[in-house]
Amino acid sequence: MRLSTLSLSLLANALTSVSAATTVTASSSSTATTCNPLSTSSCSPDKALATSIAVDFTEASDYFGVYSTADEIFYNDTGLTLTLAERFDNPSLKSKFYIMFGRVEVELKSSYGQGVVSSFYLQSDDLDEIDMEWFGGDASQMQSNYFSKGDTSTYDRGEYHDMADPRSDYHTYALDWTSEELTWSIDGTVVRTLKNTSSEGYPQTPMYVMMGIWAGGDSTNAEGTIEWAGGETDYSDAPFSMYIRNLVVSDYSTGSEYSYSDQSGDWTSIESTDGEINGRKSKADKEFSALVSGSSGSSSADSETSTQTKSSTNTKSSTETTSSTETKSSSKTSSSKSGSTSSLASSSASGSTKSSSKATTSISAKSNTKTTLTSVTKSKSNSSTSNSVSVSDSGSAPSFKLVNSQLSASSISMIVGTLTFIVVGIVI
Repeated sequence: MRLSTLSLSLLANALTSVSAATTVTASSSSTATTCNPLSTSSCSPDKALATSIAVDFTEASDYFGVYSTADEIFYNDTGLTLTLAERFDNPSLKSKFYIMFGRVEVELKSSYGQGVVSSFYLQSDDLDEIDMEWFGGDASQMQSNYFSKGDTSTYDRGEYHDMADPRSDYHTYALDWTSEELTWSIDGTVVRTLKNTSSEGYPQTPMYVMMGIWAGGDSTNAEGTIEWAGGETDYSDAPFSMYIRNLVVSDYSTGSEYSYSDQSGDWTSIESTDGEINGRKSKADKEFSALVSGSSGSSSADSETSTQTKSSTNTKSSTETTSSTETKSSSKTSSSKSGSTSSLASSSASGSTKSSSKATTSISAKSNTKTTLTSVTKSKSNSSTSNSVSVSDSGSAPSFKLVNSQLSASSISMIVGTLTFIVVGIVI
């Protein structure tokens, strides 16, 4: 049988289109990275907060942007709800600003659900990190943790703090971060202090604020991650939700943006445009106290003026989504968590589909033993395309790798070559 010239032309066009689509996919994935100032001197400066703000999340805030899973982020009169409704969900927000030392206080109620992790943390471009995390199967603890420059030479930074059930009611959590020390507090009581003389490093570069919920117990995660999260997640118990109703953030520095003057990662190398590092701590302390004591709505205390109202744009109206497991007592307890790993990226598995047209979202992988900024793609469509996260479990930190079931460029090349050989043979 001989193929017509038209058939050959159509075949070539189809293969070209598939190849082009694959190239776009690969390109999109490769650009979803964060510039590390310790690796290059070409990173853009970080936008400075340089003031104090209070956000009640009754509507979307101009200070925060959606980082992942926008359709599971809800605002109403009681505040913010982040819901893990099904596998692959990782609803999370990221601040549009950075602070260079400062104070943060959040009223938060964590989620129920074995293997479900509620996270609130600060992170810098060079992988300094300050964490607070709660486990859906743990009725009596919060974990504090930190990283310095992504260093994972030791795995004993995490500490666990006893408290009343963090899932059944709101509690107030606070971080006070200075150049000398860092403290974690629960309901007004300091539960941990880290000095800047720590042998395991000290977070000291400009940080943004992150909050989100994810399934550390997803079956595709490393065994250590699942154990750390408290066991494998049962998605039939979904939805799982964490709640935030008030957040106050004060920046201890002034200026419009923060930049790295060298690649040392030391706080003394950070420069402020039109401002000063640690230039407003006394003022920030007063603003913070005022905002915590009685502010409502989204407010900011300008560095040069008195407290003023900050308007927010409501981009999504909704009612609070409650977890189906929220009303029942959990008898599940978390397993041993020492030396384990975590990821703000909810792991995905091949073959999962959902009737939805969500855009592919890139999210960061966050590890309890290693901070890894890797592009992890999430797919929720009815097409045959699916993504999975490959996680190593070699006893060290997990390595997250995007595994896309779409044809890769090399696969396309091989197929084109094979088909060309076949077509030429037929024609001849």
